[in-house]
This record gives sequence, C-alpha cells and structure tokens, in this order.
Amino acid sequence: MKTLACCALMLAGCVIGAGAQCARTPNPMAFLSQPSPSPRLLPDGFCISDQAPTVAAPQATGPKKGSPGHILFIIPAYNVEYLKNVPPLTSHQKLDEFLEDAYDPIGLSASAIEAAILEHGSDGFCGYGHGFTGYSKCYGAALLDANVSGFIGDYMMPSLLHQDPRFFRLGTGSVKTRLLYALSRVFIMRKDSGGWTFASGAISGTVATGALSNLYYPKADRGWGLSLSRMAIDLSGAAIFNTEAEFWPDIERHVLHMKVDTTPGTPDNN
Repeated sequence: MKTLACCALMLAGCVIGAGAQCARTPNPMAFLSQPSPSPRLLPDGFCISDQAPTVAAPQATGPKKGSPGHILFIIPAYNVEYLKNVPPLTSHQKLDEFLEDAYDPIGLSASAIEAAILEHGSDGFCGYGHGFTGYSKCYGAALLDANVSGFIGDYMMPSLLHQDPRFFRLGTGSVKTRLLYALSRVFIMRKDSGGWTFASGAISGTVATGALSNLYYPKADRGWGLSLSRMAIDLSGAAIFNTEAEFWPDIERHVLHMKVDTTPGTPDNN
C-alpha cells in the first residue's frame, strides 16, 4: 500500500506539473533561444514533455523516533515507546516490531553468548549434551522460545484483540510510582482504541511458549510443573525488562552522563 501511495503521489505531481506547462502561452520564437523542444499538446488537451520527470532518491530511514533501540546497549527494545499520544500500531507495524526484536543482530549475538556460557553445566548445554550439537540445540531452543512468545504475544494475539504490545514509559513521578507502573504493565496493555486492558495478548504468548516447549525440550525438562515454572520465569523477565526500559534513560543521563532527552514528548507529525 505504501508503494501504491507513492506511485499515486508521483503520478499526481507529474500531471500537475504537466498541466502548469501546458497553461503557459507558447512563444513562437522560443525555439531560437531554447535548444530543448517545447512540450507537445495532444488532441485531448493533455501535455507530454520531452524532458523526463526527476524522481527524488529514497532517503535512508534512521532509528524509529520514540524507541531507544537497545537497552544497556545489548537488549533489543524496539517495542518500547517513550513518546506520548502516539497513534496505535497497525497489524503490519506490530509484525515489523516483532521481527526487529526477534532478529536483531546484537540480541542474537547476546543469546549465543548466553547459551555458550550461562547454560552449560554437567549435563551439557541446557541438558542437550556436550559439544557443538548440544550447544546448537540449546541455542535453537532459546530462539524458538523467543520466536513463539514474540509471534503470539507481540503480534498475532494483539492484532486479533486490538491491543498494543508496546511498553509505554511513564518517565515522571517518584521512583516507587514508576517502578510499580513498570511491574504492573506485565499484566496491563494499552488498547488500540485508547485506555488500558488486561494483557491477554502478551500472556497468551507466555502460556503458549511454556506449553509448546514440551515438544522440544530435553525429557528431563518436560512436564506441566516445569512448564508453569518457565511461564513464571518469562513473566519475571518481562517485569525486569519493563523496569530497565522505564529507568534506562535516567541511567544514561545520571550514571553514564550521556546527553539524552528524558522528557516524555509528543510524536512528530511532520
């Protein structure tokens, strides 16, 4: 649809420009001072110029305004919104945010290092055994967890239920108020129509991941009891992420002494 809109605008610009040229009074001696041929009039009144229209080169888009991109320079945070009064996301935009988070190169590298160092024990990598085979299975299981949880909880269900999967930073108030706000957003989501509602979309992703993990986790890690514990760990991880997202600009400014705008603003409509 964006491509069709751009084409329509370009076509409208060409028609308006051509009409303006046709509206000028032709000069019978213009061929003596202007080497290029003048526009030709067709019988139906349309004008065609011999000069090809100039098309502006596409400009590279920078980081999305209102999102930090990464928290702690490592954790993907494309679903974090710092601006206020932003319009709701379309279903396509929700899919884009899921893909940005799931396939962020820095995030994938961090997960690979985590699987190699933190998930290695006496039974190998995540219980899959030692060596590269065990490591690849452990890393693949972690990626599959993230993809199932993100696809269902950040894209599919929020699109069906008209919920916004983003975390909206509060940015003002006491530390306690902001901390409680960040923790509560694990169970509360913004509606596309405005206001807040129970985070059924996000929690459905957590439940689905905990259940489906029994299909590919090692046998020792399967069972509904272990699935419930993984769901609790996932919700705890979401609470930690929300807290980091809420206070990361403050850490950048007051601890790292970086110049950042920590004031919640409004979206740029230009």
